[in-house]
Amino acid sequence: MSIKEQIDYAKDELTQDEKLLAGLIKIERFYKKNRVAIIALAAIFFLGAVGYMGMEYYKQKRLEAANRAMLTLEKSPDDASALKLLKENDPQLAELFLLKKAAGSGDIKSLESLSGSKDPVVSDLAAYHLGTWNEDAERLKSYRMRSGALLRDFALFDEAYLLMKDGKVAEGAQRLAMIEADSPLKAVADMLEHYGVAKSKKGGE
Repeated sequence: MSIKEQIDYAKDELTQDEKLLAGLIKIERFYKKNRVAIIALAAIFFLGAVGYMGMEYYKQKRLEAANRAMLTLEKSPDDASALKLLKENDPQLAELFLLKKAAGSGDIKSLESLSGSKDPVVSDLAAYHLGTWNEDAERLKSYRMRSGALLRDFALFDEAYLLMKDGKVAEGAQRLAMIEADSPLKAVADMLEHYGVAKSKKGGE
């Protein structure tokens, strides 16, 4: 390497060092000027991370407690302490458990209470089961006319059955005709309609 090349190389090295030093000075000035804001931002980030981890831990503990309570209730449905624990840790799951229990046993009082639930699924299903357990065609009609009724076809079928049971076969057949063709209940509805019509003809002879 010639002397000129050596001098140029040394100049480049000095220039790079100067640029690095200037950059460090700028960073230092920026830090001193904004030190409070930087520390505050770091503190917020740290506290946010700690808070997030704390919330995740809390959620996990609640989930575990709810699962334990649910397992206990599956074995002992009348365990009051397990139900209380489930309500405290997962109110929505507690309502679903109570709905299943009430719908299976015909607990009208519980169904009426659950029909006022803030959970749309719980309130919807509770309203349907109230109609079936009360054998109330009007209540079933009111239910299936709701916008987005989850068990509309089932309500139509039950309503038709109750009408036919009271001798209102033609009216019952009208309800069955309202069940969608692709409904899983359609085949059973056709059987009920046939049975109801046949019964009506036999009674009229």
